[in-house]
Amino acid sequence: MENRINKVDSTRKNPARISEKNVKKRRVLDALFNCVSYVFSSFGVCILVLIIGFVFSKGSSTLSWDFITSDYNTTTVTCSYLDGRDKSITYSNPNVEGLEFSTGWGVGFEDSIDAMNEEVVFVKYVDENSPFNNLTDTSTGETMDDTINLVIDSALLKSAEGDVFVVTGDDGAEVMAQQFDRGNSIMNLTLKTVGGGTRASLETTLYMIGLTLVFALPLGIGCAIYLHEYSKENAMTRIIRSLILATAGVPSIIFGLVGALIFIPFVNSVAGSNGGSIMSGALTLAIMLLPIIVTNTEEAMKTIPSSYKAASLALGASQTQTTFKVILPNAIPGILTGTLLAIGRIIGESAALIYATGASIQDTVLLNGSSTTLSVHIWSLMNGQSPNYKAACAIAIVIIVIDFLLNIIVKLIGNRLQNKFKGVKN
Repeated sequence: MENRINKVDSTRKNPARISEKNVKKRRVLDALFNCVSYVFSSFGVCILVLIIGFVFSKGSSTLSWDFITSDYNTTTVTCSYLDGRDKSITYSNPNVEGLEFSTGWGVGFEDSIDAMNEEVVFVKYVDENSPFNNLTDTSTGETMDDTINLVIDSALLKSAEGDVFVVTGDDGAEVMAQQFDRGNSIMNLTLKTVGGGTRASLETTLYMIGLTLVFALPLGIGCAIYLHEYSKENAMTRIIRSLILATAGVPSIIFGLVGALIFIPFVNSVAGSNGGSIMSGALTLAIMLLPIIVTNTEEAMKTIPSSYKAASLALGASQTQTTFKVILPNAIPGILTGTLLAIGRIIGESAALIYATGASIQDTVLLNGSSTTLSVHIWSLMNGQSPNYKAACAIAIVIIVIDFLLNIIVKLIGNRLQNKFKGVKN
């Protein structure tokens, strides 16, 4: 008993020991929590790096400037009869690696894989004196300017002995060169463009971003201004805010159904179009993104000190002048945050657009016509029994780059507007 009393007395006499123990305990806990935070943060970063690395490793071989700028659908050209070649003329082989050369026709063929991940034979070299320079398109009757980088689909050849035989792209470049050397005349030759490009989908994505923001930003910012500056804090206002937050959680496919039932008929009646279009898709995305823009804009306005508003009103400015010349300029960072989130949602959205615009990949981009964005393009490539992973990953790289560039552009615009406003205020 006396020992216990002595311990209590010693503790009371030395309160520094208690504080020292508490400090050590806190340090241990802080170190533990920091370690856990670092582990989970590193885990998340590693997953992100692995995903991006996987996408780039799979899609980099397919990604090229032609892949970005070329059309998706192939164009087939049928060439008319080409009379017998002069067998006394032989063409020198350029000796290019991977090129199978026909010395009789002066044409070089190469095995390759197109954007659709299919094996094809390209025309990669044509001698300046080759009869291939005299090929005529049967549909137009005009001489073809250039056949290099076109795919040979099939050729109907005739030998000097009168034998007729067919060679196709499935035979490979080596067999094709041998068969062309055997042939004396070309009775029919079918060439086609590579296809599989993403030019139209890229254009559609940019159109969709611009139109959606044109529709959504004024509505979203206007709604946020009303809720923050003009509405009274009552039950109705709280219900409206709750509905806005609830709308943000509605699955995008529901908005797609709304777009198909409401916006497609509306756009068709106004523009005289038929079916889904870029315009109906933009209207659908605008409604879907309103909660993001309203919430971020209102939160940005809440962070502005009330003294700014009070000072403006004290100097004789009206409520409207204060809102648009003081509150909104200072809320630009938050508004831009909402804009960035909206842009990311537009680029990555597919479920709603499948219903609102359609999933048919078109090469002609019209505001009142059906077309696919890059994300819907990926869905189309992956939808089927033979998904094209390489092309899908290549498009994913394009989406990542576009998102990165747009983020930089929006940030630069925001910084410039902020600096301009600060200069005016000073």
